[in-house]
Amino acid sequence: MIHYKSGNQIRYALWILVLLMMAGRVEAQVFTNDAKMAADYLAAIDSILAKGATIQAADAQKALEAGVQGVMAELARPAEKVMEPANLYEYAKRATVITGCAYLCPRCTNVHLSESSGYIIDPKGIMVTNYHVAATYAFMKDGNQPKGFFARLADGRTYAVKAILASSRKDDLAILQLETNGELLPALALGEPAKVGDKICVLGHPQGMHYFFSQGNVTNKYLEEAGASGQKFFREMMCISADYATGSSGGPVMDMYGNVVGTVSNTRMLLHSDRDAGVQMVLKNTVPVESLWKLIRK
Repeated sequence: MIHYKSGNQIRYALWILVLLMMAGRVEAQVFTNDAKMAADYLAAIDSILAKGATIQAADAQKALEAGVQGVMAELARPAEKVMEPANLYEYAKRATVITGCAYLCPRCTNVHLSESSGYIIDPKGIMVTNYHVAATYAFMKDGNQPKGFFARLADGRTYAVKAILASSRKDDLAILQLETNGELLPALALGEPAKVGDKICVLGHPQGMHYFFSQGNVTNKYLEEAGASGQKFFREMMCISADYATGSSGGPVMDMYGNVVGTVSNTRMLLHSDRDAGVQMVLKNTVPVESLWKLIRK
C-alpha cells in the first residue's frame, strides 16, 4: 500500500532537509586575488621603508658571511592529530609568509618586489627561509639597488626583517627576526624527521601564485653534491613529489599533522644523456628538518 503525504508534510520534510544541509555546509574558500595581494604588499612596504626599520643589505651580508648558529626560539609543541588537507591548508596558511625583497632597477624609478616563501617558527617573529633567498637581498646583482627585506602574512600584516639570526650556506637555510613591535604571530611546529614514503604537503608562492598548496610523498633522502668547481661538498637533501616552482623557495614542507619536516630549496632536471637533452625527471629538493635543527639551540 502506498501512503501519500500531505502538502504540509512535504514542506516540513523539505525544511528539515534544508536545515541539515545548512548545518553541514562548508564555507567556500575565497579565490586568491594575486594582483591585489602584490599591490597591497608593495603599499605596505612603502610605509615601512619610510620608517627605515629594515635590515640594510650590508648588514645582511655580514650576517650571512658569519653564518651564526644556535638560535634560541620558543617553538610550538608538535601537533599529534592528522588533519584533513583543507584544514591543514588553512592552518599552515596563517604562519606561511611571502618573503619580499624590495629593490630599484636601473631602468625605472619604481620599487620592485622579488617574492619568495618562508614560515614562522616562533610567535615573536622568528621565521625560516632559504639562504639563497636572503642572499638575493644581501648580494643583489645586475645594477639593482636593494631597498629592504620584508615578510607578509596571509592576513595582510607586513613586517620588516630586522636581523638575520643564523644561516647555513651549505644547508641553504636562514633564520630571520621580524620587527613585530610586540605582536605575536601564528607559528608552525617542527616535526619528527620524515621517512621515504611519508605523505607530505607544501605551501608556497610559485611565480606569484600566492599560497599554492600541493601534496605528495617523500621520494628519497640522499647526500647531494653541491658547490662550485673546486669547492664541492655534500649536504642532506629530501626529495618530494609535491609540486612547486620559483617563488616557493623557503616554503614549509609539512607532514599530515601540520608539522614542518622540511624547507623547499631547489629543483634539478635529470636529462636522458649529454647527447640527448630531453628531460626525463625533475627532482624536487627540500632541506630536511634535521638540518634546520642544527641552527636552533634546543
